[in-house]
Amino acid sequence: MTEAQKVPDVRKTVTVDVPADRAFAIFAERPLEWFPEKHVFVENRVSLTIEPFEGGRYYEVGADGTEIAWGTVVEWNPPKRIVLTWRVGPHWQPIFDDEKASFIEVDFEALGPGRTTVALTHSGLHRHGEIAPLIHAALDGPSPGETLARYEQVVARVSAAASAAPAAPVTLVNKFQVTGSTEEFEAIFAATSAFFAAQPGFIEHTLHRRLDEPTAYVNIARWTDNASLRAAVAQPEFQPHSAALRALAVSSPELFEARLSVRAADAE
Repeated sequence: MTEAQKVPDVRKTVTVDVPADRAFAIFAERPLEWFPEKHVFVENRVSLTIEPFEGGRYYEVGADGTEIAWGTVVEWNPPKRIVLTWRVGPHWQPIFDDEKASFIEVDFEALGPGRTTVALTHSGLHRHGEIAPLIHAALDGPSPGETLARYEQVVARVSAAASAAPAAPVTLVNKFQVTGSTEEFEAIFAATSAFFAAQPGFIEHTLHRRLDEPTAYVNIARWTDNASLRAAVAQPEFQPHSAALRALAVSSPELFEARLSVRAADAE
C-alpha cells in the first residue's frame, strides 16, 4: 500500500434545529449558499445545482455561461444520505474523470422531531494520487469546518424566513433541446406530466415548442411550493421518467417566484 492509499477520511459534523427531511432539502436545494466561495471552477459563479437523482450531476455555471461539473451523484437517499464524487485535481483545478475523484458522503441523522446531526465525510482521498496528502491536509481540521458552518447559517436563515412567512408558489422553467425524435420526446413528456399531476403540490405543466426551431422546447410548471416540487423529483418512481427524457434531450431547469401578475381585465 502506497502512502497515498493510507490517507484517512476527513469527517466533520454539525447539529441543526430542523427535522431530517428539512435538513436534507436545504443541503440539496441551496448548494450555492453553503458551498465555500473560494471553491470555484468558473468565473463569477451564478448558480450551483445538485441534480436530485443517482447519476445526476452537481455543477456550477459562471456569469459567461461556462458550466463545469464538480462531480456525479452516486447515492441519493432522502432524507438520510447523499454521496457525490469530488473532481478536484492538482492546483485545485477540475478533472473530468470520476475514476480519479474522491467522494463526499453526507449523512443526516434525526435526533428527534426537530433536530438533526449532519455528517460530511471526504472519503477515498487516495484516489487523487500524489496530491492526496495535500488535499487531506487542506481539509483536515476541527468540526464543523467552513462548509458545514456555512450550511448551519443557511439552515438558520431559511428556518427564520419560513416561520415568518407561508410557503410561496414556484414556477419551474425547463428548456429542452431535443436530440432524438420530437414525437417520442412529447410522448415521454406526457407520461412524465401524468406522474407529476398525481403528486401533492402540483398545479400545472405547459410544454411549449419554439416556432422557428422545432427541436427546442420550454416547459413551464407551477407548484404550490418548492418543497412539494423537490419531494416529487426525489420519488424513486420519477427516475425512469428522468432517464427517458435525458436520453432524448438536454435540459436546463431554473426555478422562479412570481413578482408581478397582470391579466387583461386588470389592465383596463
